[in-house]
Formats: sequence, structure tokens, C-alpha cells
Amino acid sequence: GPLRKAWHPDPSKYPTIVIWNGSFGYDLASVGISYMYHNLKESMVKLCKYEEKLGGNLYFALEPKPNEGHPVLLIPTVASALVFWNKLEKEFNISCEKKGVNKEFGHTEMIGLDHIYDTVEEIDNNALVHMHLNSQGYNDGIILGGPGKYDIDHGTRVNGINIAIAGLIQETGFNRWKGHDMQTRPYDNEKQGIDRVIRSILSWEACAQAARELDQKQLMKYLIQRETARAEDMMRETLINAQQYFNQMYKG
Repeated sequence: GPLRKAWHPDPSKYPTIVIWNGSFGYDLASVGISYMYHNLKESMVKLCKYEEKLGGNLYFALEPKPNEGHPVLLIPTVASALVFWNKLEKEFNISCEKKGVNKEFGHTEMIGLDHIYDTVEEIDNNALVHMHLNSQGYNDGIILGGPGKYDIDHGTRVNGINIAIAGLIQETGFNRWKGHDMQTRPYDNEKQGIDRVIRSILSWEACAQAARELDQKQLMKYLIQRETARAEDMMRETLINAQQYFNQMYKG
């Protein structure tokens, strides 16, 4: 189509069809949920086969979410998405190549879980095809939000969890798209809203830079020896470094 000219020339960076899970949910407990799930499978199969006929160049990513816009959604977690793709491959012979998860950090936080373990699951299943780095905000100890809340869509902050995830995706060689699917605050003016987006982007870049410079061999040595306090000291020093990188980039 007309947007093809905007594609990145590198095939490994071709666009992702992100399938937001918010429409696939229910309000009423009933046996009909099984039929809803089966209908979702069949619909995804049709979409995947249609795109394959057109060339099969796009990536597909399910975006897990526990709730909104229904009280309960059919694909609430990364594990749910991995099971879903695995079932399509076995039941309908749909290749899992270029198919996986768009894990939005804040969606994992909504159910009170950290988003390191499910990043590991994505990587281990070769399913990390797209990322949304925005957060509920609670994991930096300053911005309020977190489990049980609606989807607040705060921007990325400098914190230890983001440093750990940046290190994980660097190890695996992930070089695809990282989105900041965030909202400005209702009281922001235009300048303040743009500033929030800039801060979100620079916060992630600062975490990534700090992760690159972390002495992982020494960190692993401490962890293997169960010297967890020393490992914590290393991560806290890395967090300080990340904040300093942010300050440098933000001030220009």
C-alpha cells in the first residue's frame, strides 16, 4: 500500500501489526468464553494467511493486557500470548516466525508483576518482536500507580527494572522497534506534553547506556556467590550512572 515507501530498508526492521488485546474480552462469566477464544484463533489464522499471500513481510505481535476495555481480557499475560501462538502453529500450521509479543511494561505492572521475567520468556521463545516501554509508574518509587490501577500510560523513567531489561535485550541482539505508547497528563500544555515525551525517550536511552557499561561478569560473580548485597550495590551505582546520563542528554 501507500505506506510501503515509509518502511525501513532493512527487512529485520519491517513494520509490526500490533494486535491490541483490549477488544478481546468479556464482562460475563459463561461457557461462551471458550467460543470467543476459538473465534479469536480462527480470526488470527485468517489474518496471518491473508498477509502471507501478500508477501509475508510483516511482523505480528499480540499485546497482552489484563483488563480495559473489558473487565477481563482473553490474552492477559505474555505467557497467554506465547501459548496462543504455539496453539496456532500446532492446530492450524501457522508459522511462528516473525510472530510474538508486544509487551507493554505497564500492562504487566497492572497485575502486580514485574516485567523482567516475561521479557525473559519472550526472548527464550524468540517472540520479542516489538516493545512498548511506557509504565504504570510505580516501579521507580516516586510516580504513583501500579497494580490494580487502570492503564495510566506514564512515560519511561530511570529505574533498575528498565536497566535490567535494557541489558537483557542487548544480550539477545534485539534491534527492532521500541515504542513510547504514553499519554501526556490532562493538565499539560503543549510544551509540557512534548517535554514528557522527550524525557521518556532519554530515560530509556540513559538506562540502555548504563546497562552497556555494567560489569556483568562481576555482577554474575556476586550472584553466584550469593553476595546479593554487593550485587545490589552494583545495580544502585548503575542506577546513579543512568540518572547522570539522563541529566547530560536532557541538558544537551
